[in-house]
Parts: sequence; structure tokens; C-alpha cells
Amino acid sequence: MKRHFENLISRASRVVRHWWLMAIAGVLCILAGIAVFVFPLQSYVFLSIMFGILILFVGASQLIIASTSSNYLAMKGYILAGGVMDLILGIFLCIYPNVTLILLPVMLGIWMMYHSFMIIAFGGDMENFRLRGSKMTIFGGVLLLILSILVLINPFGAGVATVIVLAGVGLIVFGCLFCMIASKLRHIHEEFEIS
Repeated sequence: MKRHFENLISRASRVVRHWWLMAIAGVLCILAGIAVFVFPLQSYVFLSIMFGILILFVGASQLIIASTSSNYLAMKGYILAGGVMDLILGIFLCIYPNVTLILLPVMLGIWMMYHSFMIIAFGGDMENFRLRGSKMTIFGGVLLLILSILVLINPFGAGVATVIVLAGVGLIVFGCLFCMIASKLRHIHEEFEIS
């Protein structure tokens, strides 16, 4: 049993080869969140167009990470499912941008909610393997979950300004969390050697 656990740890501790794609996706989300606040009048139209492109990139990077990673943490399944969902949603949003303008609050809320669960699950994996930063990751996932619920409570009655603010904050939080996770994936082997 001990040998099986050591084998699992050695496989789980391999560095993810394409961790940098998640870091780029995180930086793009942060920049998109900042752009929402810098250009508030154009933000809703900009957000609807950018959201489809951003989701495509995030989905593609998640699929590449999941398919080329030798990481055996539970997050691999979440990344794979999230990547497929993001690709389908991103393609739909790019093909039908007018639908995005109408349904943006609902789509953004659901997207943020799913990814909050993914981030919380990764924090749980980090906790199980006694990696540093697990509590911060879980806290960030819960914060993103709260933002997604706020967006979904009254998506059409909350007003454009409220949706823009929540979207901007959500994108920045999501981007920061993705950058943090990318950093953890890069250094996961070192973390296992220390603990």
C-alpha cells in the first residue's frame, strides 16, 4: 500500500509541461477585467465580444494542459470537462455574438460558477497532498463562487452597470487564481520534495 501511495505521489508530482498556458489565460482574464473598468461605456459590448474569444482561449489551454499533463491530481478531470465546456461555449458565442449581448449575465455567472468549483477542487487536492497555498486557493474559489451567485441572482434586473462591475471583478479574481494555479503546477515537484 505504501509503495502504491509513493507511486501515486511521484506521478502527481511531475511538472505540468504546459503550465504557462494557464498563466497566459490568467493574465488575459486580468487584462480583460481591467479593460472593463477602464472603458465602462463600451464595456458591455466589449465584454460580450471579448468573452467568446477569451473562453475559447481558456478552453483550448485547459484541454492542452489536461491532455499533455502527466498530473494525476483530481483536477485533471475538472480541467478536461471545463476545457470542453469552454470550447463549446466559446464557439457558440463567437458564431452568435448577438445572443451574447442578451444572455451575457447568465453565461458569465454559470461560467464563473463552474470554474469556482474547479478551483475549490484543486485547493482540496492541494490540501490532501499538503501543498502550501491550499487555503488561499479554496478561499479564492469561494470568492469566485459568491461573485457568480451575485451575477445569477437577478441577471436581467440588476442593470448593466452591476453586471459590468461584477464581471470585471470576477475576471480579475479568476485571472489571479489561474495565475496562482499555474505557479503551483509549475512548482508542484518542488512542493512534494519539501513536504
